[in-house]
Formats: sequence, structure tokens, C-alpha cells
Amino acid sequence: SAALGIVAAGALVVLMLATVADVAVRWISRSSLPGMLEVAETALVASVFLGLAWTSIKGAHVAVTIVTDRLGPRTARIVSSAVWALSTVLLIWMTYATTVRAIDSTSRHETRFGIVQWPIYPMRWIIAIGLGLWAVVALMNLIRVLRGRTAFGEEEEVIPDV
Repeated sequence: SAALGIVAAGALVVLMLATVADVAVRWISRSSLPGMLEVAETALVASVFLGLAWTSIKGAHVAVTIVTDRLGPRTARIVSSAVWALSTVLLIWMTYATTVRAIDSTSRHETRFGIVQWPIYPMRWIIAIGLGLWAVVALMNLIRVLRGRTAFGEEEEVIPDV
């Protein structure tokens, strides 16, 4: 997950550079830089989906603990187990669905037609891989919670003083 997190951060830099280049060319020439929209879209998909597993392991995702904070330890573990089980099932289903879609897209060499002809199927694989790795993290968190440990990232949570 850390390696893909680095790739996701790199994709974010590419997104920023593509946007800046497009804005600069548009300001100078009053026309868009061909292909920058497609590069930006691809970089956005990569930055979001390749960073999901790392974000989940680090606990950097949005977490609402308003219910589990008010429960006893045993009940909180049961609720947390149920949430991680549902998350795992949902993510496995999403991974399956996006993988089937990526296979179909690859077999058809799906492309987007605009100013530049841009392949879509690599982005579909990035989505499937990102969701698959996130499903692995969810499964690992389910196992950890069932064993009485905390899920990844929970031990690093910082609760602000109010």
C-alpha cells in the first residue's frame, strides 16, 4: 500500500502540472493544450484509487466514531466487526464488478474520443486494483477486530480537545 500511495502522490503532482500547463497555455494562446484534460482525468483516477489502501491503513480516511465511542468495549467490538464485515463484502463485490468491466474494456480497447484519442481501459484497471487492495485492508481489519485488536489506523487517531 505504501508503494501505491507514493504512485498516487506522484499522480497528484502530474494532475497539478497538467492543470497548470493547460491554464498557462490557455492564458497565452486562448486555446486548451490538447490531451491535458485526458492526462488530468487519468491522474485523478490514479491518485484517488491507488491511495485508498494506504489511506485506510494510516487511518487518514473519514471515520465517524460517535456511536462506538459511547458503547462498551465488547459492544463496540461487535459493531466494529459488523461494519468491517459489511465493508469487506461490499468492497469484494465492487472489486469483482470493476474487474469484469476492466476485462471487457480491455478486450474492446475502449478509448475516449475527443481532441486526443485516449485509452480508457488502463483507468478501469487502476480502479479495480485500488478497490481490490482496499478490500484486502478491510479483510485484515475485520480479522484484527475479531481477534480483539484495533483496526489499522485506529491507534493513530488523534481526537482534538473540545
